[in-house]
Amino acid sequence: MEETFEANTRDDHVKEWMVEFIAVVNDTTNQHLSVLYGTDKEDVQRALLHELKRIYTDTDRIDVTIVRLEECKSEEGPIFEGLFIP
Repeated sequence: MEETFEANTRDDHVKEWMVEFIAVVNDTTNQHLSVLYGTDKEDVQRALLHELKRIYTDTDRIDVTIVRLEECKSEEGPIFEGLFIP
């Protein structure tokens, strides 16, 4: 019997995600806006965990609230066209 091939319909390529979050560390509130890369939201959450470990190395506890997590959409054409004012 021949093996069957099914097309992979999942979108597995890495995307750019904008993540806005609030980190409370040692009773200090810090608001962050980061661009992270991942294939889906779970992958981006893992990337966020790595970033938090990199930023706050000397802390045992970090309370994080994700305010916004959305995929960045690319715009066609020049991004800043017509916005330059001398």
